[in-house]
Amino acid sequence: MKVLLWILNILSPIILIAAVGYFAMGDIEDWVLYAGAGSALLGLIIGFTGWGETVPPRWFWVKSSVDLLDSRIFTALSYAFQFFCIPAAVMAVVELV
Repeated sequence: MKVLLWILNILSPIILIAAVGYFAMGDIEDWVLYAGAGSALLGLIIGFTGWGETVPPRWFWVKSSVDLLDSRIFTALSYAFQFFCIPAAVMAVVELV
């Protein structure tokens, strides 16, 4: 699980940029949205179960004002959004090639 979360954190900026590019093109196919919704459900589950892996040990619990919203719910929602963008990012890459 740790490796999956590490890979997702590395690839998420690339996925988000490609997905925004695909949505900006305007030719959005319906199956991309349906696949994104299914992927978002998977991302929500991974976000809830993987949240414990991203929490630092107790002696590092110093939070800035930006990190105050970092909870299990917001982490799961951010993973759900990242997973929603994966099919759109794949379609953007396919259309560019």
